[in-house]
Amino acid sequence: MVTIETFDAFRQAVMEPLAARVRGEVFPFCCPEPSLRDVIAQARAEPQARICTGRRGETLAESLADYADGFRALPLEEAMAGPVHLSLFDLGRLRLPGGALYDAVEQVYLPLTQLWAAQGLYWKRVYPILFLSGPGCSTNYHWDPSSVLFVQMSGRKRFQALRDPRRWLPLEKSELKQTEMRRPGDLREEDIRAFDVGPGEAVWSPCLAPHWVDASASSAFSLSIAFTDIATEPSPERIMEVV
Repeated sequence: MVTIETFDAFRQAVMEPLAARVRGEVFPFCCPEPSLRDVIAQARAEPQARICTGRRGETLAESLADYADGFRALPLEEAMAGPVHLSLFDLGRLRLPGGALYDAVEQVYLPLTQLWAAQGLYWKRVYPILFLSGPGCSTNYHWDPSSVLFVQMSGRKRFQALRDPRRWLPLEKSELKQTEMRRPGDLREEDIRAFDVGPGEAVWSPCLAPHWVDASASSAFSLSIAFTDIATEPSPERIMEVV
């Protein structure tokens, strides 16, 4: 299993398409573990939340089938244990004082952006995203337009990436729509690089690197820190915006 602990190694990894676990000086933070009850209660009340079934399958579309009305109608106790995939790209009141993710933003997200900037990393924009999965639910095979530091906050997930990403996704094919993203049928176990992550653990997922994430037998959520155009060199376009 690949683990990156120093900034010297991480600066090299930033320019490559391979996922890796990060810790040590790259990710030295002790993560607070927010209340699952509070996260679900507050997140599903946000009008911008994307709430889906999280159904496991070969395509991203299967996990993104709409479930907003059904999940919002559930009693909170059922929602805490029910199947769902919830994404919140704007944390809204969850990051404000009293919000379920306020401590995570103040103790992990903001200090991390300051640390990485001080270590000579540059980006156009960085912002936090909440991903919550119910028992056995998934974000199926896909790739992201930004590089992401995946920080597990509560419960356990398995983050699965590829050992040779460009074999399976040449850059000229990376413009596929979400509805067209499908796990290759001939992927074998030896082609996969898997990371089992628990609270406080982090995985680096590069831009346009295919991956999928499965929750375990209980609800779990993570904070993904998305970096647009991260690099080791400054440029006029890399304005270092922290959202």
